[in-house]
Amino acid sequence: MQQIGKNQLSILVIVFLLGSTPLFELGIKAKQDAWLAMTLAALAGLLLTVMYIRVQKRSPESELAELYIMHFGKWIGGFIGILHALWFAYESMRNVRDVGELTMMALLSFTPKWIIMLLILSAAAYTVSKGLEVFVRVVQLLFPIAALSYFFIILLLLIARLPKITHLLPLLEHGAMPVVKAAFPDLLSFPFGQMIIFFVFWKHVSEKKIIGRVSYWAYIGVSAFLILMNALTLCVLGPEFASLTALPLLEVVQLIRLANFLERLDVIVTLLLFIGLYVKMTALYMASVFTFNAVTGIAYRYCVMPIGLLIYAASFLERNNTVHMWVGLDITLKVAPIFQVLLPLLMLIVGIRKKYKKAA
Repeated sequence: MQQIGKNQLSILVIVFLLGSTPLFELGIKAKQDAWLAMTLAALAGLLLTVMYIRVQKRSPESELAELYIMHFGKWIGGFIGILHALWFAYESMRNVRDVGELTMMALLSFTPKWIIMLLILSAAAYTVSKGLEVFVRVVQLLFPIAALSYFFIILLLLIARLPKITHLLPLLEHGAMPVVKAAFPDLLSFPFGQMIIFFVFWKHVSEKKIIGRVSYWAYIGVSAFLILMNALTLCVLGPEFASLTALPLLEVVQLIRLANFLERLDVIVTLLLFIGLYVKMTALYMASVFTFNAVTGIAYRYCVMPIGLLIYAASFLERNNTVHMWVGLDITLKVAPIFQVLLPLLMLIVGIRKKYKKAA
């Protein structure tokens, strides 16, 4: 069985949750309180992570599909496992389509979308075929690049004195309800609820006893950074402008002008976009393969290509970016809590009931 260490788990949690999230202004429905909505969703996500760890600790050597079968029985658990494998593949498809749309929008306007998506998915498929250990090593290589890029952007913004704290005021201008509505279910579903993917990977951590501690600290650290980036983007653009642009961080970086020579730093945002989306699509693709393999017993290597083809074919279902965004924001984020909240909660309840019956 493939094994990863505690430091590798920590980096995987950070880079996966980071993804392309800082490039967008999530929770902007709450206007200048978007960062408060992020904070609220992050706290709820931490509670979800605690629940996930509690369920995982019942059987540290089991992954998601095996936990479903253990709690719900062979047939019901197996059926739910197949559904979740398809959901992971669907979420991976959304990232593949995002790469195609955003690359055409920001970088390669005249390159056919199908070529862009085929190339990035081919890279992901090759990584998935090599297994978890290779994927995590790739993430370890990409982590310092992403970390330094974000640090460089923040430093330049502060030197250029672009952030204005007044853009965050007044706090809670229309009360707490807009913040709550922005946070739930949308921000909880993406990105914080996506921690559920680690049900697939925790089994492969060599030191099972420290899974909880490492996951909690990595989650808290990356959540704090996401809230900071959300607030920083608001401070630079203001809530009105931030709500109108597709890639707010790109607009922020384009405002940097230092000493009449340091400008046009779009390449950094493009690099972060590709790193984030590549890691996220590959992790979800791999989770789909692992889950399908656990339910059906079909060898891992034989699952990689069919699931890859399914992801690629599904990426053409939405006829344009408007439909793609509408499905993602109005449908996907409303369905995600079934997998992220309802099913893990049922596992927690069923496990407690079984334990209680056993004790009785």
